[in-house]
Amino acid sequence: MAIQTVEEKDVFMKVHLTFYKSGLSQRLGIYKAGILTAIASYMDEKGECYPTQRQLAERTGMDTKTLNKHLNILLNVRVNGKPLITRKFVKGRAYSNSVYVVQPISQITIFNGKFEPLESGFTYDV
Repeated sequence: MAIQTVEEKDVFMKVHLTFYKSGLSQRLGIYKAGILTAIASYMDEKGECYPTQRQLAERTGMDTKTLNKHLNILLNVRVNGKPLITRKFVKGRAYSNSVYVVQPISQITIFNGKFEPLESGFTYDV
């Protein structure tokens, strides 16, 4: 039996239609939706992501000041009382690194990840 390797070009994330049909993308707006999907593009099977600010700025086309402004808002967004993403800081030798976790309520998954269905009429708080 041959061992198959998965190449990056073979990996994709799923943005479930409910992201759009529920109105979540509209509520987030282009900046926060773009940042959320950019962060999610780095996620592993547990939803964990380790992008740097520079990587996110390059992937979104935003300068770091704009990115950080909207990222900080995004981190406070709650949908039905739950965060779309969470962040923790992990201390490195010289500085701290951000570790993000894309949550099931975000409507974004990778591999066989599960998502929490979202209907229109959800609560949205910042």
